[in-house]
Amino acid sequence: MNNQPWKTSVEIDEIGNALYVRVIEDGVVNIRAFKSLTEAKSFATSERVRLALDAPLRK
Repeated sequence: MNNQPWKTSVEIDEIGNALYVRVIEDGVVNIRAFKSLTEAKSFATSERVRLALDAPLRK
């Protein structure tokens, strides 16, 4: 129950020409911008490992 999507998740969003990784940890949202999809995916993957999330990365 600790890894509910509204409480803990990592997602990549593309808005216009910008890429953002949204990390939700214990209900707290942090958003970080990236210039390339490779950088965004790398950061998102490391955050998913840190948070011990098993579900596939959403993009």
